[in-house]
Amino acid sequence: MVDSETKRKYEEARTKLRSQLLRSNLDQRIIDLSLKTIDELDQFINETGKLPTEALSQFYQKLIKVPPFKRPETQHLRMKARPLHMMRDLLDGKPTKRRYKYNQLLCPECFSRELDQYCAWMSSCQNSEATINTRLGRVKILFLFLSDNKCQWIENISIELLVIFISSLSGKYSSQGKANILYTLKHFFSCPNIIDRLSIDPMPLLKGLHSCKHERLCSRYTAAEIQRVMSSVDRSTKSGKTIYLMMLMACVYGLRVSDIRELQLSSLNWKNARIELFQCKTKRYIELPMTPDVRLALLDYLKYVRPDVKDTHVFIKFKGTPEPYSVNSHFADKISVFFKRAGIKIEGKHHGLHALRHSLASELSEQDVPVHEIAVILGHTSVAATKSYIWSDIAHLKIAALEVPSYDQQ
Repeated sequence: MVDSETKRKYEEARTKLRSQLLRSNLDQRIIDLSLKTIDELDQFINETGKLPTEALSQFYQKLIKVPPFKRPETQHLRMKARPLHMMRDLLDGKPTKRRYKYNQLLCPECFSRELDQYCAWMSSCQNSEATINTRLGRVKILFLFLSDNKCQWIENISIELLVIFISSLSGKYSSQGKANILYTLKHFFSCPNIIDRLSIDPMPLLKGLHSCKHERLCSRYTAAEIQRVMSSVDRSTKSGKTIYLMMLMACVYGLRVSDIRELQLSSLNWKNARIELFQCKTKRYIELPMTPDVRLALLDYLKYVRPDVKDTHVFIKFKGTPEPYSVNSHFADKISVFFKRAGIKIEGKHHGLHALRHSLASELSEQDVPVHEIAVILGHTSVAATKSYIWSDIAHLKIAALEVPSYDQQ
């Protein structure tokens, strides 16, 4: 039986949640679906007579068809799950999140203090949010290992335990993935609040480790496979027009995901038919020819998809709040749909925008294009040095760019 105080707290959380949903900028269909889900939760609680927190877990499993608060299998179920996650946060006295992530490593409670100290230290060093999140995720791998091996204090870490941990990474991660984890551990153990508590010096062990930098998942697809992927995109929809343009920029120009996501309207030089930008990663200035296919795809997107907002990003979300995509948006889940639709085998291979960029480089290499010129095409240096080779010859660029099917052929 639910006591009056528990019932009051639940009703307050429900009222607050409904208010948040109604005031949000979400698509009306998503709002309606969320409100319906909360109404169904109300009915389930009334029928079972269980405590809201217990009923919430059971209802999640019944409705979403996965264990409580685990990742739903479809996008539709994820939309249904979101208001249940929000309700869970409100009942726990926590603020709701704009986005709920799944499959995240949970830090053992015994190491939560160390994780907070490391996070605070990185923030004081002005590390970016993305860098902090990446490093925290890697450190959690060590914490989980320590907890599983009955070590619950930083002071109790031994060299022998670290050796076993390093050995356990083999087979789970690539050589480079393993090196990334160990590099982060060196950084973690250099944190003042951590190093002062260690009873050992782990640096000699970590500094002596090396990796094969070129051990990666395969990212290469043939020109014919890329054609099939591009042809599988339905360009009659807003989503299709958006993804097609992003994919086109990756396989024609070899642009990184960050450069595509952060592309500005001011970068589109319509008069001279060029795309001009500073790369996000290298900060180098590059100029790219606006090929006819890219021009048509840009015009199609800008006219029929992009919301009319003051923001200067080319790519703006057209669902929900019209805003740029976050730094965590890599679009891999959206791109992979078309690899599968085209019948391309993706097991053991990357299948996102980076795969299109990598495939361009591989295709150029097979055409005996010199390595330094491939670097230029991928935006690794100035345009001036190789302008006579590639950017004065649009036809040659289109051949090199995986022979992407013409925009108006479908």
